Amino acid sequence: MIYPAKVRYLIIVTSVLSMGLFIKNLHYLFHLNSGDALFFLAIVAASLFVVPLPKGNGSVSVQLPVIFSTAIILGPAAGLWLGGLASTTGPEYLGKVRWPSVVFNRAQFALSGWAGGEMFYLMAGSANHLGLAQVSLPLGSAAITSFLLNWGFVMAAISLRTKRPLIETFRVHFKWSTPSFVLMIPIAYSMAAVYKELGPYGELIFIIPLASIRYILALLRRAYITYFDNIDILLTALNFRDAYTYGHSIRVGHYAGKLAGQFQMPQDRVQLVKEAGLLHDVGKLSTPDMILNKVGRLNHEEITVIKDHPVIGSEILEQLRVGGCARHFVRQHHERWDGVGYPDKLTGEQIALETRIVSVVDAYDAMTTDRPYRRGMVHSVALKEIQRGSGNQFDPEVVQKFVEMCGDKNLVEEETIAQGWNHVGLRTGGGNKHGRSS
Repeated sequence: MIYPAKVRYLIIVTSVLSMGLFIKNLHYLFHLNSGDALFFLAIVAASLFVVPLPKGNGSVSVQLPVIFSTAIILGPAAGLWLGGLASTTGPEYLGKVRWPSVVFNRAQFALSGWAGGEMFYLMAGSANHLGLAQVSLPLGSAAITSFLLNWGFVMAAISLRTKRPLIETFRVHFKWSTPSFVLMIPIAYSMAAVYKELGPYGELIFIIPLASIRYILALLRRAYITYFDNIDILLTALNFRDAYTYGHSIRVGHYAGKLAGQFQMPQDRVQLVKEAGLLHDVGKLSTPDMILNKVGRLNHEEITVIKDHPVIGSEILEQLRVGGCARHFVRQHHERWDGVGYPDKLTGEQIALETRIVSVVDAYDAMTTDRPYRRGMVHSVALKEIQRGSGNQFDPEVVQKFVEMCGDKNLVEEETIAQGWNHVGLRTGGGNKHGRSS
């Protein structure tokens, strides 16, 4: 993997800043004692067991409260040196993280620890006047500074690498861990305050809350992955039920994600569009075989039955709590721009943009693939049919974007669609790039 230029600049700037502070605080290394060693070991222990981010762009762990308390109790220089050197994570020890990212991680932890300590003393804080009985403005401000700086560094790195705005990076990669992140701020505060009363061994009481937060982070990540595992299960069931509908769903999910990209949608909305494409026909699990696999034309009663699949699909996703907002798009995917679709007779922009995207690619794939009762259309003919439906069946803007995306390319022939939905970009994947603690 090649680091984009802006990411390299961020790594260089962060590393240079931390190196300058290391040199400025070099004197700290000549006054080490057993207390420093205890905090060093505590940071090492808290750093080893990380929880990978669901999207594979880094990890979260619980070392920052320990680094912060180190900076308050032993001084900013200790937060700098111990935070930078002792925060190496398990994957980094095992060589699973590339060296520029390792350098970045050491630098950002050092800066986060140092900044917290400096903020505390800048606001006239004193390690001799800490306590849980009263709120310390310097200590609270310092804790927030340290945590936000840590989070900001890693979000900036991922934002620059993915070329996405910071707010989108937060929603896609960090929103799920925010509650645990917020909980660690008072723990960091308490660790610094308790040390004054109970000394270093008093810090042992924080093993349980820190381990609990690490466990909660792992559970949240597991829940995130399970969500997509459940989609995988539904698609596997669809594959056993009807192989054509399964392959069609895979292709529609893939095309829908590409078309959503033409609208410059945020990553999380693109993901919803992909989900809607993948799941749009899941309601056909309830369609009788004699209708689903019928070679000839459907009669009126059979058409009525098959028209139920958008509603049934949405209800399945609702009951299984799968698909998020995509279940609404599944219900709408046979609505038409002119209002004569089904099941709710929605018209124009009453239909979600995500659904309007799925409707176009759904029709395209249906037209260009072979069925028992007819041969698939060639790409150019299918594209003309899509354009003919602009303004009545389809949203004109979506049709225009689709035509621009296709050009003269036959999506069916030129796109390699793997027979497994994990290859359309929804499953987790990728290696750890930037470690993170929160």
